[in-house]
Amino acid sequence: MDQPIRGDARLAPIVAGTEGPAALAPEHAPLSEIVDALAGGQLTASALAELYLARIEAYDRNGPALNFVRALNPDARAIAAELDDIKPSVGRPLAGVPILLKDNIATGDKQPTTAGSLALEGARARDDATLVKLLRDAGAVILGKANLTEFANMLAVDMPSGYSSLGGQVKNPYAPALADEHGIPVVQPGGSSSGSAVAVAAGLCAASIGTETSGSLLFPASQNGLVTVKPTVGLISRAGILPLAHSQDTAGPMTRTVRDAALLLNVLAARDPLDPATRKQRRPVDFTAGLAADAIKGARIGVPSDPADPLNDCYYGKLPPDWIKVMTETIKVLEDLGAVIVRANMPTLGWIGGPGTTMAVLNRNPLSAHKGTIARPPVVFLYELKHDLNLYLRDWATGTDIKPSATS
Repeated sequence: MDQPIRGDARLAPIVAGTEGPAALAPEHAPLSEIVDALAGGQLTASALAELYLARIEAYDRNGPALNFVRALNPDARAIAAELDDIKPSVGRPLAGVPILLKDNIATGDKQPTTAGSLALEGARARDDATLVKLLRDAGAVILGKANLTEFANMLAVDMPSGYSSLGGQVKNPYAPALADEHGIPVVQPGGSSSGSAVAVAAGLCAASIGTETSGSLLFPASQNGLVTVKPTVGLISRAGILPLAHSQDTAGPMTRTVRDAALLLNVLAARDPLDPATRKQRRPVDFTAGLAADAIKGARIGVPSDPADPLNDCYYGKLPPDWIKVMTETIKVLEDLGAVIVRANMPTLGWIGGPGTTMAVLNRNPLSAHKGTIARPPVVFLYELKHDLNLYLRDWATGTDIKPSATS
């Protein structure tokens, strides 16, 4: 695989007070090492924010123009300066750490919250989403809002991955070239949390937060070589997230390592009176406590790969040879670590829902290779989006002429 965008040395100064091989390059360092550098005084919040802002100017706005930032937080520098003398601690584990948010997560500050849509251009939120409050309480610097597939890829059939009408097209940092005059990437950045993923992969923030309804964390993480976690609904509050479908929506971390994802879950996973799904939440005291070398020993992991079953999973069953090789090698590693591989089958896409769970929609997208055919999105997305978006517009949105409909 090609390497992602790497920085000019002038944009990645060695951390003050260090030299030689021990020097930290924050743009390529995992979150855990950045926290250690802040805690040890080798790095300040202001210096770190300036580093990332310079890289955003060089690689997002200029250079390869990755286009992952929808909007920068105008107060980021001031917030970082206030945290220069505060070191990460048990009470504020992310003190001084710059975090980027997907632009469907509400912030009650000067930043807009738009879902990438021209319809919500300039719209702001009345308050911070619950997860944003938790990040701020932990000392994080909210660096800005990340571009995304508009409205989490629910407004058009065959929407390009990472495209929004307000933010344009996000590019993959490993392969930023575009295929044609329509600006479609040669290699997709993944959606819908494309900007959140590209930001971390290209070393333009310490970590980011994306959201998922059906693949919007997992897909961009896989396309950009990152670690993510799709939490069970109720682990992280949905309050203040511009919705797609409340029965499936959840936020999650985008990071370089598993430990980094666990560190963010420690901050984000909390009960919230604004989100009923969190009331029965069960979580460990420390998500990093399970990161032992033998943690996978005895774990039962299902793999949909029973060749004797004629209803073999439609995804695994059609993998090309090189993909099967990767999966085979991965499974071997898991077995060597002590995992128990259970070879069974899972329902294919066509069997999951059953009759009446999809709706026929004519594909009128002029750039789609399937224009004129019938698409069948899940009905639950269509109905829940209307209901949940009305509630968001009523309870959270301000500074916009878009109002809730009369019926929900």
